[in-house]
Amino acid sequence: MINVLFMNCVKEYSYEGGAIPGTTPTTPQTDVIASYKLSGAPNTCTGATLTGNYISGITMNAGNTAIVSVDVTAIGNYSLKTDTLNGISFSASGVFTQTGTQKVTMTASGTPERPDNISFTPSIGTSHCSFDVAVVNQDPVATYVLESGYGTPNPCIYTVAGNYKTNTALGASNTITMQVFVTAKGNFTVSTNTVNGMNFYFTGNFSSTGSQQITLTGNGTPLAAGTYSFIPQIVGPHPLGGQSCGVIINVN
Repeated sequence: MINVLFMNCVKEYSYEGGAIPGTTPTTPQTDVIASYKLSGAPNTCTGATLTGNYISGITMNAGNTAIVSVDVTAIGNYSLKTDTLNGISFSASGVFTQTGTQKVTMTASGTPERPDNISFTPSIGTSHCSFDVAVVNQDPVATYVLESGYGTPNPCIYTVAGNYKTNTALGASNTITMQVFVTAKGNFTVSTNTVNGMNFYFTGNFSSTGSQQITLTGNGTPLAAGTYSFIPQIVGPHPLGGQSCGVIINVN
């Protein structure tokens, strides 16, 4: 009589990384969005700092940045950017790995189209704040002051021309002619703030020194009737002071 012994072989598995046999691999979470607000919202961005030079016609590079503060309440990915103004914008993206107040460095891109004082507005959801950038003239840059009287703000020595009517766009006849005093010849720009849908601007070159006049041309469309105060100011360095003065315009 012959006895036959049958043995079953069982294969053993050990887990050494990767997917466990019979399971579906799990994709790491990469789509968690951070929750944060801009410090200073809805007004001026708290502690905003600019680096680099901002010169009309010169393309932005990695050295052109704006650093803003944010208050992070939940970690995760973030993307922050500004609107595009005068040919340039600022943006940043990354991951917040901790909560609390911290800095975000946004890098500028594009090429400034003209010298001007510009207010950029980074935003996330309903949170937004603003910071100012002065795009200056290329060399040679003039040295001059805006002549003015006494008051708050100091009134410019000026004449307003043209008609100002609600919902009627400004044109070449809508101007502010004002007095300046030049001590060094060169390129210059004077621009006003935007009020009631309007602003005034002029860029040019002083070919002589001394007291002279410049004429700013109006842009935009008046939104409502009333009396409005504008602040013409030098765009860029103003080593002699006299950076700004006041102008009053009536809209019918």
